[in-house]
Amino acid sequence: MPSSTTKAANPFAGYEPARLPTGPILIATDLSDESDAAFPLAQVIALRTRADVNIVSVLQPIAMPMYGFDSIPVSPTTDATTRQGRTDAANAQQARLVVTDHVWPVMIRTGDAAQEITEIARTKQSRVIVVGRGRHGALQRLLGGETVLRLLQSGDTPVLATETGMTHLPRRVVIATDFSPFSLFAAQIALSIVARDATIILAHMAPWFEKSEDPTVDRTVAYREEAKQGFAALRAHIARPDLIIEEALLEGQGTNHLIAFLTTANADLVVSATHGYGFVRRMVLGSVAATLVREAPCSVLCVPGSAQTIAAARGRTMANATTRRLLPERFDAELRAFSERNSGRPCAIEINQPELGAQRLGHGLPLVGASYDRVGDTVALMFGASQFAGQHLTHSIAAVSLIELATNGEGHDQVLRIGHGNGYTLLMLE
Repeated sequence: MPSSTTKAANPFAGYEPARLPTGPILIATDLSDESDAAFPLAQVIALRTRADVNIVSVLQPIAMPMYGFDSIPVSPTTDATTRQGRTDAANAQQARLVVTDHVWPVMIRTGDAAQEITEIARTKQSRVIVVGRGRHGALQRLLGGETVLRLLQSGDTPVLATETGMTHLPRRVVIATDFSPFSLFAAQIALSIVARDATIILAHMAPWFEKSEDPTVDRTVAYREEAKQGFAALRAHIARPDLIIEEALLEGQGTNHLIAFLTTANADLVVSATHGYGFVRRMVLGSVAATLVREAPCSVLCVPGSAQTIAAARGRTMANATTRRLLPERFDAELRAFSERNSGRPCAIEINQPELGAQRLGHGLPLVGASYDRVGDTVALMFGASQFAGQHLTHSIAAVSLIELATNGEGHDQVLRIGHGNGYTLLMLE
């Protein structure tokens, strides 16, 4: 009797187009030889995307033992001199590595490297953070492999860790996919920074199934058929006239098969999405992404799962969206109804102010509700597991001047925009 299979549903059915980030390319450098690799690749990507390039370098704070209560004064002149010296060194690094008439802006920060870099990337809505891979002696370097993982754990911006000598757009690209919207978005990010005629290899790591004596329940055959349909659906979303797209189904245990395949395929870039939401992602990074950052024989592009959901939320405000401005006298009633419709939905919250840019406050936060208080024209946004649990996070917004609600073509709420002062706050339902 022939094996029976069930036709798999299109894994991207209902997928809403996401807006790719449009900010500058951000080079993170600690001035080491390993960080040199970020500059040439950032330049060719900038030419490909017509994006600006910014440089960020983080100074480590000086920790001094304190044996008394008197503070130790720090000379502002010394601090300014240190920052100027780091700026001059970053400018010299650019001049040595790339040929351009434009001096890229340099930002100097002091503190934890991963936190400072991800915060700048959020504010500028950067397309990608580019760092030198620096696999040798990485634990001793400020921007070593473990810091790359921390950038992915704490931030929402794609991170490109590039190998030394990578001076051209990637031409042989392996995209690791699990046929989720996360991996589709990672593929879309990758296609924006690779050569237009690149060879794209879609690689899926399949589990190893023991063959059954009963041919009607041969899980290997069924899984291969579902993977075939997944590949076809992914191809339909990423196909371009000049791209060569191939497929590879890697059957076996662990990520060692993928690492070996990268060498066989002569890949110069491997792409992977990281999964997880909110605090969970901050604690546990996907094992595939972590292994690739540490062991891949080529450059690595990792795209946090939150990047996809945030981009999708932004996309909803542009595609088939209807925006309605709420009447001030109905703020309280409208927000109460909004809370009843959307309680429990995960969302992202973002503050936008001209002097500070975009500040991400949270992602994957379950909505408890929103309320309005006429005293101080204040809106309170509450997040947590349940409105009955008694534990939740509240974000208050004072001096509210307007509230707008964007809904999609089916009438479902997508974005709540709250204007205050000279800025606004976005509550984006995921």
